[in-house]
Amino acid sequence: MSKFSASDAAFSGFRLVRENLKTVGIWAGAMTVLSIVSNVLAILFFGPQLEAFISYTSENNTPDLSEMARLMSDLAPLALWSLPYSLLLNGVIFATLNRVVLRHDDSRFAYLRIGAAELRQAAVWLLLCLVLIGVMFLGSAVGGFLGALGGPTGAFLALLCIVGSMCGMVWLAVRLSFASSVTFDEGKVTLFRAMPKTEGLFWPLLGAYLLAGVMSVIVVLLIWTIVSAIGLIASGDFAATGKMMRADTSSLQAYFTPAGIVQALFSGLIQVLTTLIVFGPAPSIYRELKERESGVAAESSSSGW
Repeated sequence: MSKFSASDAAFSGFRLVRENLKTVGIWAGAMTVLSIVSNVLAILFFGPQLEAFISYTSENNTPDLSEMARLMSDLAPLALWSLPYSLLLNGVIFATLNRVVLRHDDSRFAYLRIGAAELRQAAVWLLLCLVLIGVMFLGSAVGGFLGALGGPTGAFLALLCIVGSMCGMVWLAVRLSFASSVTFDEGKVTLFRAMPKTEGLFWPLLGAYLLAGVMSVIVVLLIWTIVSAIGLIASGDFAATGKMMRADTSSLQAYFTPAGIVQALFSGLIQVLTTLIVFGPAPSIYRELKERESGVAAESSSSGW
């Protein structure tokens, strides 16, 4: 029997938003400023290359691999700069998320910090990504080897291997979903040692995470529908409102258009909301299970014979 309600857990992100409206507003503002600054820096140094890559991938359903490699090589310096930035940003985001769920009274600076807890979160998410990528790479390599054998048998085994690796990634992602919360709670980087916390909970956890993902997509579509409707009413140009979905990054002049500004202003809010909705269930479930275990332990210790 499940130790928690998957449907209730899936909506825990919405409860976090409702209970922390002012804090969420601060986070959205900070994320918006950070997004604009990072975009401006990227445009200043790699604007044409970035726009060429985005345009090519969005306009071609079956892109040429050699052309993709050429465009990506032009963006290699940007990727090298973005990696540590993304790691640190993820560390701050998930430390903040765990702090608001697990240590709600520690609300100084809207739960935002930059310290050891954030570095540990960055480390655990880097390890988790490496593990998942490693599983996918191993499955692809073995699948490629089996596919090279030729014939329908080889093709079937290759497909089976790739599907198996994808299933393995999903299984690991769910079983390791408490790693961030355990790392924050115990104050040390924890990955595989967090797996016992999810023992016997794979299916309810998967259901909660999938439902939360669907809810986040609905929220994003709803926000952009409202924004596009406002833009259409204000400008009367449906094509212009469509550009709000993706700002022009070829130059600063092209970026700071009304459509680009609207996209930048709402991107911070969307990032915060999707993070809370998608990733909020994991620490919420962890807290609930931990409180129940503590309650059971307290009852056992207080009982007599």
